Amino acid sequence: MLAATSDYFRVMFGGAMAESRQDCVDLKGVTADGLQLIIEFIYSGELSLQYENLTDAINTASHLQVATALDLCSDYIISLMTFENAQDFLTIANTYSLDKVLEHWDCMILQNFSEFAETENFLKMEAAILVKYLSSNSLRASSEYKVFQCLDKWFRYSPARISNDCITVLTHIRFPLMSERELQMVQESDLMKRCLGALHLVTKGFKYHLDCRESHPVIEDRSNVRNEIPTLVLVQPNNSSSYVPFQITSYDHVTGMFYRLYSDLNGSRDCRLTVIDNFIYICRVVDFGGGSLLSSLFRFDPRHLCGQDLRPMRRLRMDFAVAAQGSCLYVFGGSTEQFATMDSVECYNVETNTWTELPPLPMALNSLAALTVESDIYLSGGAGQDRQPTNSFTIFHPHYRTYDTLPGMFYARRLHEMAFFQEKVYVLGGIPRQGVPLHGQIPIECYDVSTSQWTMLSSTLSGRSVGHYLSFQGHILSLGHEHHNAKEDEIWTYDPELDDWSKYAKAPQRMSLMSVICSTIFVNFYDEKVAKTFLKDK
Repeated sequence: MLAATSDYFRVMFGGAMAESRQDCVDLKGVTADGLQLIIEFIYSGELSLQYENLTDAINTASHLQVATALDLCSDYIISLMTFENAQDFLTIANTYSLDKVLEHWDCMILQNFSEFAETENFLKMEAAILVKYLSSNSLRASSEYKVFQCLDKWFRYSPARISNDCITVLTHIRFPLMSERELQMVQESDLMKRCLGALHLVTKGFKYHLDCRESHPVIEDRSNVRNEIPTLVLVQPNNSSSYVPFQITSYDHVTGMFYRLYSDLNGSRDCRLTVIDNFIYICRVVDFGGGSLLSSLFRFDPRHLCGQDLRPMRRLRMDFAVAAQGSCLYVFGGSTEQFATMDSVECYNVETNTWTELPPLPMALNSLAALTVESDIYLSGGAGQDRQPTNSFTIFHPHYRTYDTLPGMFYARRLHEMAFFQEKVYVLGGIPRQGVPLHGQIPIECYDVSTSQWTMLSSTLSGRSVGHYLSFQGHILSLGHEHHNAKEDEIWTYDPELDDWSKYAKAPQRMSLMSVICSTIFVNFYDEKVAKTFLKDK
């Protein structure tokens, strides 16, 4: 039992050591009380821990290399650990390399930074350690300005830090995440006036807002949202209905909560979206009433929950496809107001806010699907000049601006969607060619990029499904009534390995997912601006 549980005893009794032949072994470096605790644990699986015997237990478990006992000791420390009593526990954890405890301490600080900033441990923290937390995307705070206020207290506690560590620490504040009003207050603060050379950091924050008004800002690590996990975002056009405004909603899959990030009454329809540098770019047709339709390019910034109209597409088009690669947004095909099918392709450069006409599609198509995979864009299906769906499958190379034809899908389809999952392209939903006996269903098809082969999988309901599918957190999500059991306010997941569906989430009451388009972005749900947009399910 001793050898099976302890690496120390395994070597002692199972090797050529002299102790393996002795009737009595003298153990040095452990106390009798500590040894009794660990021996009893080895034979019973139970460890009677108290604060008074904790050090003896850890020392003995470490000396005898009983990893399971050390793990229990770590759990016990974690259960007792607070910001007020942490110092003694951290000393023990560092002495015996209790990584589990040290990782928990890091999580405590990152998840409760404002609370931690009220403690003595924060005020005494060394600059290098503080920088480790400030640079993390997992740091939770109600605003970046509040983080700055915490640092102001840290500098006041030891004024010598202003000359020694000011730039080193403040460099890791994400000034672009602050509002212009907050930046103004930071600029006028006593800390910034005393910290020589730090004002250029605030200038970067002002420049971010200025660049947003003029074009696409340069995105650096210091302007990233504090969240390491992408979240689902839903864009709902209003189709000229004042009862359902144009809305941008996000879903926090960790808490199961929905947040309404943006809303307006613009008559938006035929929306397509893509994401570049964590900005949502929405190509749409805006209806100003009286039959007046105009192209629109709208950009949403989840850092400040604000939207901006940019230079629209050169051509008015509906039922088109959109994809992004690098700093460019590509628009493929579509239909004119007179329902003529287009082969036109346009490229929007986010850095220059300009549109460029590109070589046309191999054939005029509307209602096609587009998907970015690494440096290329896949195009599937759509309807041609005869308004009949096609099974075409093409790859567009943005760098060379050329097309290659790939093996076609089994079924012709339009108004469908694609998702990339585990090196395979999945084609889901859509409307097939008239007369195809599918009894209201159309199969999912899977294209293996490595073998260039198609596989037919289970069925989904046929129908309009543009933007209703995407790859997310190890599954493919389906929004709004795309198969037998789903309802219009539900999100389901498709497991490609099992070729099966399961329920994932339900939208708040009165929120239909039938017409939404979706993607993923990073949102800081702990930001006070975002927290206020929480949707209650009444």
